Parts: sequence; C-alpha cells; structure tokens
Amino acid sequence: MNWKNICSLSYLFLLVCATNSKPWVLIVAVVHPFAEHIGYTLILGLPLITTFMCGTVSVVSIALYLTYIDFMNNMGHCNFELIPKFLFSLLPPLKFLCYTPSFHSLHHTQFRTNYSLFMPMYDYIYGTTDECSDSLYETSLEKEEEKPDAIHLTHLTSLDSIYHLRLGFASLSSHPLSSRCYLFLMKPFALILSFILRSFSFQTFVVERNRFRDLTLHSHLLPKFSSHYMSHQQKECINKMIEAAILEADKKGVKVMSLGLLNQGEELNGYGEMYVRRHPKLKIRIVDGGSLAAEVVLHSIPVGTKEVLFRGQITKVARAIVFSLCQNAIKVPSFSTNGESETKGFNLDGPFL
Repeated sequence: MNWKNICSLSYLFLLVCATNSKPWVLIVAVVHPFAEHIGYTLILGLPLITTFMCGTVSVVSIALYLTYIDFMNNMGHCNFELIPKFLFSLLPPLKFLCYTPSFHSLHHTQFRTNYSLFMPMYDYIYGTTDECSDSLYETSLEKEEEKPDAIHLTHLTSLDSIYHLRLGFASLSSHPLSSRCYLFLMKPFALILSFILRSFSFQTFVVERNRFRDLTLHSHLLPKFSSHYMSHQQKECINKMIEAAILEADKKGVKVMSLGLLNQGEELNGYGEMYVRRHPKLKIRIVDGGSLAAEVVLHSIPVGTKEVLFRGQITKVARAIVFSLCQNAIKVPSFSTNGESETKGFNLDGPFL
C-alpha cells in the first residue's frame, strides 16, 4: 500500500469517526464551546491537508472547497428554505448529500439530533436523524410570505457593488462602497453574475430582510447598473420595473416604499411623482429620501456660518437646502461651472420635499 492510499484511508476513517454521534455529543453538549471550533477546523481542514500531503493540491480545488464550505455553512443558518421540494423529488440521493436550514435548526433546538454538517447521510446511518426533519422542511416551505411594513428599492452601481449587497460579503456590505485589491481577482465572477442579472432578471427581488420589534423592513434590488440609468433605451424598462414593484407592494399592503438614488431621478420619473400621477389611488407612500439628504447637509454646516456658496446642478434637494438656509438668514450665492450666477434658477416657491 503506497502513501496516497494510506492518506486516503486515514481521511475516510477520521471523517466517519468525526461524524459519528458519540464523539460529537462530547463536543456539542454545550452551546458552541471553544473545543467545537477546534473540532471544526481539524475536520474541515482534513481534505486540504490530505491533498497537500498526496501532492494533488491545486489553487482551484482550494478555492472551490472553501467556497463550498462557506456557502453550505451560511445556507444552513438561513431563516428560510433555499432548496425547493421538487429538486429532492427529482434527485432523491440529494436528501442524503445536502442538508437544509430546517434540518440544521433541529440540531440547535433538540441538541442531540442532526449532528452532521452539510451531509445528513451519516445521521441516517447512525440513527441520529430527528423524526421531525421532513415535516419541518415541508412546513417551512408552506409558510406564508411575511408582509413588510416598508421596502427600500435599491440598485447596483459598479461591478464591485454586487459584493456589497447582503448576497455578497457581509464584511463589505457593512462598509461604504470602495475598491478592494482582492476584488480584482473576482472580476470574471462579477461579469458572469452581471450577465445573468441583465439577461434573466426582469423584476425586482428581495436581497435583505430586517425586523426591528414590530417593524419588518425589506430591501429589494432592481438588477440594473448605473450605466443602464444613463441609457435612454433602458429608461422605459427601468420605469416599468419600478412601477411593477410599487403596484405589487401596494397590493400586499406595504405602507412605505423608498426609492434608491438612481431609481428616483428627475429625468427618469420626477422623483417618483410619475407613478403617483398614474395611479392616484395608491395607498402606499413613495419616499425619495430628499428630506433626509437635505437634513444631513444642513447638519454638516457649522453653527454661526453667515454665507454658503452653492455650485452644481439645481435639484429638488438643492432647492430645499437653499430654502432652509435662507430661512436661517444665511446668504447663498450660486454659480454654475462657467462662472455665471444661477440664483434665479432656484425658484424658492415651495413646497420642496
């Protein structure tokens, strides 16, 4: 028996022992102790160590393995079912090779069942599968879709902005959009994903759900990049998608929908006024965020300022800021990029927001 066969048999033996119910009872007897993380590292690192010692390791295999582990770990801790029922009916062995969020949730509630990570096969072999696994999975699929109180309709900007969504990296979505060196290596994946979004996504979809006490907030994505908003050919398509999202939210009883920056352009739909005029019986409130933007700018101006120079395009938010500054006896001279005065263009006859 050569060295490669010894390593392979050792890996299989350790993997079977690790997924047996008896060793795991000692580790998961309490909620996530330090020993459990050590156990995870040793077990999940065995395939990488084995391929390295056998001389068959590659960058592709490491990247795919880490991606698979990270995806399955996050999927198992979702609060919704991602795999449809027909997929298990079409491929019956998949039930033993891929777990579901409901399957793994029983491990956290019942503690002594469903020990296996990612592959429920060993739970079925050793008899540690919870009896409610199948029924809980079917119940989770039949659960009614929750009705949000408010929806924010966002959009994409650059290719890297895909990774800043909740579907991307949590470490990136918690910070403002900025270029990262390692994202350059993922350009091919970003291009493929952008092509899929452009070709097969003709409606908005949910990318984030949050619940704050009695409030349920959703973030929906309109799968268009900033380059699409600059194209006159895409204008009608974008407006139809936004209008469809508003009508669907109004039908579900959503109270408020806020539009992302590019989804509320003055040339696109007049800050959302176009939809209100088309559908005067809408119960949902359309918010463009102009009041908040104006308040943020006003709050950043130091106390005691006597004069503020305004330069740039005259917009709804700009008029609101200038009007508020004038009410506070602050002079606001305005000049365009060519040096000409634009004070007359403000038209400070309200309302503004």
